[in-house]
Amino acid sequence: MVQVTLSDMALIDEIERVCFGVNIKSRDGLHRDVINKLKSLFIKGGYKVRLEYPICFNSRIRKSGDCISRNGNLDLFAVKKDQKVAIEFDTGVNLKFKSIEKLFQAEANLCIAIVRGNSDTLDCSIERVEQLKEEYGFLRVNLWVIILSEKIAHKA
Repeated sequence: MVQVTLSDMALIDEIERVCFGVNIKSRDGLHRDVINKLKSLFIKGGYKVRLEYPICFNSRIRKSGDCISRNGNLDLFAVKKDQKVAIEFDTGVNLKFKSIEKLFQAEANLCIAIVRGNSDTLDCSIERVEQLKEEYGFLRVNLWVIILSEKIAHKA
């Protein structure tokens, strides 16, 4: 099990403050607004930030069960000394499997999955995270799920 440090908790608190301060009623521009506000937060904290950070990751095709190698992008990747943070944001109701797969395979100390969500999102998202942990054996990933609609941050 991954230990969560005090500095991780302080960073999670700041990320929550930014995420829970956005207006989620309009989907137009929600992704851009959240990511740009998080980018500003990290830059103010002395991080080097890259948006649309390229990543090659293994993915499972849900219908066939086949594993494939895919190229994709993390929405935000921030680095400060030894601290690396990867963020994926899905504007829909649930986290996408490929978003979780990217986070699990990012070389980051702290991974954040953000979803607009609804009241049922947490259970579904955690179920997906647990399923992928079992499928891939990702047991040491420090992953948090943030659900904007419910103002919930959950250590997965």
